[in-house]
Amino acid sequence: MAGRTNPNVAVQALALKRLFPNSQVRISAGYLLWRYPVRPCQASDIYELELEYRQGATPKVKVATPQLVPNEDGLLPHVWDTGHLCVHQLGDWNPGQLLTRTFVPWSMEWLVYYELWRATGIWYGDGPDRLDSASQRGILHPYIQPRVN
Repeated sequence: MAGRTNPNVAVQALALKRLFPNSQVRISAGYLLWRYPVRPCQASDIYELELEYRQGATPKVKVATPQLVPNEDGLLPHVWDTGHLCVHQLGDWNPGQLLTRTFVPWSMEWLVYYELWRATGIWYGDGPDRLDSASQRGILHPYIQPRVN
C-alpha cells in the first residue's frame, strides 16, 4: 500500500495503552518498554510480562514475575538463552505490525502452553505432529532467569 509507514514506538505505546489502560509504558527515542500483569485464561496464574521494542528490531518479551520453573534438568521449552520467550517463527512478524496483535497474544498463548507443559511435561504449542519424544526434547533449552529492569 503506497504511503504506508511502520508504526513508531509512540503508535505502539498508544495501541498498548488503549488495549491495556493500566499498563506501564515507557518510551524514549526509538525505544519502548511495556509491563503488564496478564492472565492468559481464567484458569491461569497471573504473569507480569515485560516487552521491549527498539524501532525496527524484533521485540523481546519475558516473564518478569513469577519466575518461570524449568524442569529438573534446568530446561524450559521455547526460550532463548537470554531468558526471553520464543513466541513466533522467523517471518511471522515485521515492523509494520502492532504489538497488540502479535507479541502480546503470542506471549499469552506461550503462557497457556507453559502451564500445560508444567502440568503434563508435554509442550502442545508445536502441534500434534511434534508430540513425539525427539521433538519434545528438541524444544528444550537451558533457562536463565532474565534480569528485570
